[in-house]
Amino acid sequence: MTPRRSISTLLAPAILAAVLAGGCTGGGGGGGGGGGATSPGATTPSPGGPSVLLQLGADVPAERAARMEQLIRGAAVRPVVLVAPADPIAAPPAGSLVIAIGETSVTRAMIPPADVTAQGSEGFVVRSRTGADGTTRIAADGNARLPDPHGLGAAAGLLYGSYALLEELGFGFLHPLAPISPSAGLRVARDPVDLAEAPRWPVRGWHLHTMHPIELTDVLNGWGPGGPADQAGWRAQLPEWDRFCEWMIANRQNHVEWYLLMAQSWAAFADSPERQDRLRELVDLAHGWGIVCGADTPIAQRQQHSWHLLRRGGTGVLADEIDEIEMRLDWLMAVGFDFVATELGFSEFTHPTDVRMVAWLDAATAHLADVHGKEIYAKIHVSTGQEAPSFLDPDTGLPTNFNFLPAFADPRLGVMPHTVQHYGIDDEVDTYGRSDFDDIREFLQEEAGKRRVLWHAETAYWVSFDIDVPLFLPVYAERRLHDLRVIAADERAGRVGRGPHAGTSIDGQMNFSSGWEWGYWLNDVVTARAAWNPFESEPTDEAALRRALDPLTRLAGSQGAALEDLLVATTSGQYELLIEGRVNGQRPASVQRRTGQAYLQGWETWDDAASLVARLPVLDFFTPTQPHRLDLVEMRRIGGILAGVNYTREVEPLLAEMEQRFTQQADAFGALAAVAPVEVRPLVDEMADGARMNALRATQAHGLYDFVDLRNDPDPAVPAARLAQARAALDAAIPIVVRREAAYRVPADRIAGWRENPTAYEFGYLWTARSLVYWWRDEGKAVDAPINPSYLNFIDPLDVGFGEGYWTGLTAFARAYGSANGLNDITDFLSVPPQEPSYPAAQPGLRSRP
Repeated sequence: MTPRRSISTLLAPAILAAVLAGGCTGGGGGGGGGGGATSPGATTPSPGGPSVLLQLGADVPAERAARMEQLIRGAAVRPVVLVAPADPIAAPPAGSLVIAIGETSVTRAMIPPADVTAQGSEGFVVRSRTGADGTTRIAADGNARLPDPHGLGAAAGLLYGSYALLEELGFGFLHPLAPISPSAGLRVARDPVDLAEAPRWPVRGWHLHTMHPIELTDVLNGWGPGGPADQAGWRAQLPEWDRFCEWMIANRQNHVEWYLLMAQSWAAFADSPERQDRLRELVDLAHGWGIVCGADTPIAQRQQHSWHLLRRGGTGVLADEIDEIEMRLDWLMAVGFDFVATELGFSEFTHPTDVRMVAWLDAATAHLADVHGKEIYAKIHVSTGQEAPSFLDPDTGLPTNFNFLPAFADPRLGVMPHTVQHYGIDDEVDTYGRSDFDDIREFLQEEAGKRRVLWHAETAYWVSFDIDVPLFLPVYAERRLHDLRVIAADERAGRVGRGPHAGTSIDGQMNFSSGWEWGYWLNDVVTARAAWNPFESEPTDEAALRRALDPLTRLAGSQGAALEDLLVATTSGQYELLIEGRVNGQRPASVQRRTGQAYLQGWETWDDAASLVARLPVLDFFTPTQPHRLDLVEMRRIGGILAGVNYTREVEPLLAEMEQRFTQQADAFGALAAVAPVEVRPLVDEMADGARMNALRATQAHGLYDFVDLRNDPDPAVPAARLAQARAALDAAIPIVVRREAAYRVPADRIAGWRENPTAYEFGYLWTARSLVYWWRDEGKAVDAPINPSYLNFIDPLDVGFGEGYWTGLTAFARAYGSANGLNDITDFLSVPPQEPSYPAAQPGLRSRP
């Protein structure tokens, strides 16, 4: 097969000229236009004064060379001159900047091939030097990906090195849809540059959780703003996908996957050739960046509108089921996907028989491997209470956790051990009915070497937990870096792998991402680069985090050190308060109902319902999926006697410390934003707004809980004052949300509106932030103490859990029947409001009470 790199080399001049003539597709924020370029094969005479001399080797893929030239021209304040790759640049005008990428005369003079080869697969070298006349030369070169089973990595290290070079010139690739260009022109700020890097793990991937209505959910499912029939609208969003692929390369990533979705209302499109064509175009675009593409497609799981392989059901004949699984895998392979990821069970919490599940996994694995030469991975979830009686744990002799069934499947089946939320792999946790993730860590260690293993933590959880409140939580970045440092330490200590595989390593990371606004791009940047380099040599997590923040803080110039200190202090405080529940440095005896996260996160109907039902011994299989708290209604009605936590002694001091410390952090971010350099000011403004939301949410929570605690005070002005402070915090949050929406990187109504989309949700992922529904709901619970958890429900549980179909009509009937017969408290559990709710309008008279 002809290598891709050779094809790109042959076509480079023609493609580049065509691209530049029409303008580069998908220029992002600050990218610059860059017209009037000549092809790399020609040399433009140098002007008399200082200039930017650009050499792009023929080994740089044509489309990527065009993009690099576009970025450089857009940021340069001096003339940009293209120089043919082989031409010497002996005496440029004094004070010039010479940029060389790939196989060029300047590169070879500065970077011997042996220095590049020494970095190994995907490694790169970037070097600069400045002469006595003030002329600076900077060059980058890199290695191919080896092994390269998909034939996509010929230019991998070269592209990583190219974007590292651009960063040395002042560019930033932080938010995936908004690259940053230096405002004052191109210069090498840290001369001399001498980078020689190679990846810690070979697979560095990104799972875009398009089950959630995030930025790229529409385009990755073939939808335009007007739905699947809106082809023009879909095509108009392709530049966003291109910018995300660029972000991946700039942050040293090489794999991406996303959920495919489907629903009865658009079933004809879900399996159509037209959708295949759109997906194929997405895959081809990613392949053009050298990125390996996968589809996340459950076998039988229907939750959240998932496009799944096994749908017919009813026969119970394994051979028929395997035929159907293979048919749909063939459909995916016709698109051009390089691998498939899949899920166990019918949902995270329900499942078929263990024997049948393993049979399905084995059939899918064998078909992809034997027929298509492709890989498949199974997600290993954290849910509890599900057992596989036919497969015994070799250590205990007891039925294994159903989520660990892939350990008994075809060894060609890869696995992705998954943890949730911002908790670290070795933290004490209070979520999903767990106190730790020790078994997930052990599973990772046991399977490494036997099969491919990718670490699969996350940088946003979304569902009523973090970004949708909204909370600014850079602690995610610190914990994900911590995880990879723990895994790397386990590998060095020989704890990874068992028996003949002892002393091996995992294969890499596939991080779970669920939205980028409100500062969550920072979590993703740190996490992505941690898979390339977790800074194992640093003695502490804090020291490693300081280095990991460099892609951001270097852009802040003289304010970089202050920004670094503030982010480190913020993550440290969030870890202590939100995860550990420390008050005045002291940890509580138990984290249950005693961590800050429990009181700042959102609470919706199904969080409350799960929390209530889980307390009934006969229904202990219902597991809340977030930390427990002392609930406002419980506290109001029965004094919290069933919660096992004392508000005055154990909760109030935590709320008070959060309010104080988060307010101080918000003030510090605000002060820093006022003096931040222009390149990063929008990012620091965003972090400042997020920090202020943390402070206001802490103030609201503290005020509401004090109000309920003090409701019987002899002086009614005392609880009234605390309620007024809580309400003032909510009111102060509203204009911040409005200000942030104006700065979102995609149209705000797409991600914050109440709208039809491919997911099981009637809104974009930031609609709850726009409406502040979690804030309003907590105020209503404190004031009115509604005993029914269906209060202000906006989730259709049947659609989320089982998809459209029979359930769609049932929920519509439930809403109409409940409204007509005064049964809304019951039927509101099963249906969403018929139109977008607003608050406090949905809570008549709330602000006039008590």
